[in-house]
Amino acid sequence: MKKLPYLLVLILIFGGCSSPQPMMTAVENQQPDSATIEVEPTPTPESEPTATITSASSEVLDLTQLWSYGLTSIRTGEPLIKEGGEHLLDASLISYGYNLVVDENENVLMPRGTPLQGGEQLIRTDDYQTENNMREVARIFTIMAPIRDTILYHFEDTTRAEWLEITAVLTLNNLKTEDAAEINGRSILSTGQVYDYIASGEAESSPVMRYLEEVELELKCLAFQDFDFTNPEGSNHCEEHAIEVGTGIEFP
Repeated sequence: MKKLPYLLVLILIFGGCSSPQPMMTAVENQQPDSATIEVEPTPTPESEPTATITSASSEVLDLTQLWSYGLTSIRTGEPLIKEGGEHLLDASLISYGYNLVVDENENVLMPRGTPLQGGEQLIRTDDYQTENNMREVARIFTIMAPIRDTILYHFEDTTRAEWLEITAVLTLNNLKTEDAAEINGRSILSTGQVYDYIASGEAESSPVMRYLEEVELELKCLAFQDFDFTNPEGSNHCEEHAIEVGTGIEFP
């Protein structure tokens, strides 16, 4: 499996972060008037046969051969991988401030604490997104989509060194760098341990999905401004992990 698409994504993300950005404004926790966002629907590819999906390199991926096949999310009960679930990020679409993320039904994703579910796509808009958090939703997608696709759909074809390169921005921001004392189904794993845990052949979904969901939330803690991260149970992940909201994501 070629890693060129993922490496190109990293180059575009990192390369676009040195230029000055427009003044950021806070987003209100409500959906903007749909008339303010004009989105051209992304063409939907034809469906593939059950248990297959077409990858960015046009190779047919057999879902039944993946480590994650048959696993479901403890939080939602939904399959971790599914036909059409791979994000297949098109790096040529990345343009900070001119991107939005849409779900499988082409609904624009608003700033929220919940993680990606699978099948979301990045689109480019003609108008600059003036809300900081809307811009960051798209930027975080460009970080997390390749990470999720790699670990869930392409782990068998990814070396440890390649995994660490794809996740380098997480390490730079000191996210999931602390190793768990033990590697098991209840551990809060570091980035390196996630790879080792799956490679051990005894992996189940809980610690891996926890890693993916928490690291995406921690990126949002850094990136979002004036956003309440208190969940329905009353806990706040940013506060619990001493992450100062709105300080920004650091890039190489």
